Amino acid sequence: DRLLSPELVDDSATEALVDGLAAAPYQDRNALLAAWHLRIVTTKRPLLERMTYFWHDHFANSIDTVERPAFMQVQNDLFRARAFGRFDEMLTAVARDPAMMVFLDNRLNVRTAPNENYARELMELHTLGEGNVYTEKDIQEAARALTGWRITTETLTPEQREQKRFPMPGNSVLVRSRFDSGLKTFLGVHGNLNDQDVIRTLARLPKTAEFVGRKLWRYFAVSDPSPEMLERTTKAYFESNYSMREVVRTILTSEEMYSDDAYRWRIKSPVEFVLGFLRSLDLPGATGRSITHTRAMNQVLYDPPGPQGWSKGGAGWIASTTMLARAIFAYDVTRLDGPRGQVADVPTMLRAAGLTGSAAQIVDGLADLLVGGDLDAESRQLLIDYLGGTSHFNFTEAQRAGTLHGVLYLMLSMPLAHLA
Repeated sequence: DRLLSPELVDDSATEALVDGLAAAPYQDRNALLAAWHLRIVTTKRPLLERMTYFWHDHFANSIDTVERPAFMQVQNDLFRARAFGRFDEMLTAVARDPAMMVFLDNRLNVRTAPNENYARELMELHTLGEGNVYTEKDIQEAARALTGWRITTETLTPEQREQKRFPMPGNSVLVRSRFDSGLKTFLGVHGNLNDQDVIRTLARLPKTAEFVGRKLWRYFAVSDPSPEMLERTTKAYFESNYSMREVVRTILTSEEMYSDDAYRWRIKSPVEFVLGFLRSLDLPGATGRSITHTRAMNQVLYDPPGPQGWSKGGAGWIASTTMLARAIFAYDVTRLDGPRGQVADVPTMLRAAGLTGSAAQIVDGLADLLVGGDLDAESRQLLIDYLGGTSHFNFTEAQRAGTLHGVLYLMLSMPLAHLA
């Protein structure tokens, strides 16, 4: 209940950290990335950030195409504000979102020259799935219904223009002269249809509930949800009037969430791997380098490879160069000579947790922190032996020799640490 009601949780400390960045996320591309990394690592509303990330991947836009940090930050704010809301309302907000209108060309979609890019992805990637229910004619008719929208932005002063400030987007507006007001037929619905008619039609289809439900099951739990599991989330979707909060609740409280099928079948994305461990180790100061680390692993937030988003099963994250990058990250946060606040102070961390008595106690405590205590017996014993075993462990000597940092490095590098 707490995770699904983030509005009841005070997150002012994270907001203060974001506000304290040297540059504004709405104006600076590096600050845009840094702000989200900082949120993920420090937030008291972790499920909200996971859902914001889910929607960013679901409605994938790239800053390389959109170009304006202000547009991308406004979209990120939209995903966070509507993360657990009604899906039809999310679809409406995204359809009129400036970043989406630039990325998939709907700002260019006018009655005299309909542009089908957004209409196609709305069905193929956002609601129904490729080839499900709709036809090419439906894409054409939807494109006509989506015509006429224009992005508005704030008016900058001469001084602001000289400073190369990005104007903040305003409300998107419908320009009647650019809207196709002719009769249209979309998925069997006939009339002078507009964007709301298209979205309402899509939102009430069981195939939409199934498509989004399947993606959420895969995101949170299992790789291949059964028809019965999809039936449950579809039921929650319709009974709650399209509430994503209730769909996610159905998944998180299901038996399948804790089943063997849900156990570490997916390779963590770079963002999950890097920022997840910085969060576990309480290292918000290391987010300054986290962008470099995730980029080396082939993932940069706000810059997915295309409208389809990132690798879903995770195999695409693994290659010789990216595994080396993951090992470099593990070294970077466990090195003995790293800057204060950017590396783990392992001895202090262990003392604070009361983990000083034995090698086994340290290994088990770190395993609880990093991988939910899931170490197999062989790996556990190897790590215990690395620290000196049962007979030769001494906390002070291990601190002096650097093996306390070394065991953390080994645990961040083991295969188990890369799986979710």
